[in-house]
Amino acid sequence: MTNKIRIIIADDHPLFRMGVKSLLNSNPEFQLIGEAEDGENTLVLLENKNCDIIILDIDMPNKNGIEVAEYIRSNDINTRIVFLTSHSDLQLFNKAMDLNVRGFLFKESALEELNKCINEVYRGNQYISPVCRKFLNENDEKLSQLKKVQKSIKLLTPTELKILKLIANHYTTKSIAEELFNSYKTIENHRFNICQKLNIKGSNNLLSFALNNKEYIESFDNT
Repeated sequence: MTNKIRIIIADDHPLFRMGVKSLLNSNPEFQLIGEAEDGENTLVLLENKNCDIIILDIDMPNKNGIEVAEYIRSNDINTRIVFLTSHSDLQLFNKAMDLNVRGFLFKESALEELNKCINEVYRGNQYISPVCRKFLNENDEKLSQLKKVQKSIKLLTPTELKILKLIANHYTTKSIAEELFNSYKTIENHRFNICQKLNIKGSNNLLSFALNNKEYIESFDNT
């Protein structure tokens, strides 16, 4: 008998999770070996279950899907990831692609595509649903710009990133100096260096950049 594909489902919506479970249980090639309603319980499952594929909701409490995926990658857990999302969020797509996630489905069409997605991912292929692919194609230019921003921000030191985050929250140079217990001149020097690394000319343009990319900037770790 062929080995079944061992699957974990992690989603905080009971009705959706029930629908996925029903679909998985109806396929003799699949074996549902665990389910979780949040990120913390998902990590416990991963530590105690040997699964081939995890179907992972991005928007979960107590560690979201991105954090769980980062844990899987950083701990070399041999589990392929299929992301589920109800949002058309470029930043989430970008993070998922950086994590080399093998499958990506929008929730509204997930049940229709899940069988095919699981089989493709299990074979070692990537499966991005047609709806997701269309979204990416329509936002190709924005995604390219986002990747440029990502590359630039990675050039910043932890202190410079902290300052950029404060700028994104409308802190002035004076208030940043007070917050970080530095002199006004030191913060001005940091701002100059940030502008150089981000190829931004003018203090006001730095503020515009920080505000326009606030969510993405705040997702970066200062360490």
